[in-house]
Amino acid sequence: MKKFLITILLLVIIMSNSALATPLDTSIMSTIIAHTQTAKKTDQIILVVDHNLSLWNKTANGWQIDFETYCGYGKNNFSSDRHAGDKTTPIGSFPILYAFGLIDKPDTSMTYKKITPKSYLSGEAKTYNQWIESDEYIDGEHLIDYYQYKYAMNIGFNIDPVVYGRGAAIFLHCKSHNRWWTAGCVSVVEEDMIKLFQKCHDGVYMIIVPNAEEISSF
Repeated sequence: MKKFLITILLLVIIMSNSALATPLDTSIMSTIIAHTQTAKKTDQIILVVDHNLSLWNKTANGWQIDFETYCGYGKNNFSSDRHAGDKTTPIGSFPILYAFGLIDKPDTSMTYKKITPKSYLSGEAKTYNQWIESDEYIDGEHLIDYYQYKYAMNIGFNIDPVVYGRGAAIFLHCKSHNRWWTAGCVSVVEEDMIKLFQKCHDGVYMIIVPNAEEISSF
């Protein structure tokens, strides 16, 4: 009966949101989120459905939307089987590991790492998908080179287990100046990243799906 109800709710939301970058039906979405496996792990979820990003908090009255905005994602769309270099954004449910950025710790309660000239997100086999501070060059992303990481969060993709070549450095970060698409990350404008820093706390999860009917899978 529960699965039947969720199916009906999904059909309603799909029919009422033909363009998923438009605002979501919050009452329906609240019910769908409440029945996900992710909702059992956390009290805060960042939800990406196509170009719509929203922040949800668990309250005494159920899951409530706190924030909603437009977002960018991988140039080659979404994938449930992404690998390094394919420019897709991974589908699934992931913990946000920590916030990080180019400035001293801003207004956030999240665990925060400041990027230094020695900061890398490793693409090397022995330290794949790990933050490394090194005086020597590390194959991967030299984080200080990216203005998009002024405000960013590390999405916990490919961490348990880490699979070499599956992809590393999948972040939520500030939008590029001249485009919305990314190499696989999720992006929002800087003002929205600041809001997410202020509103999110440690333990927040992120669900990324191309369409609403996939939310219940996670």
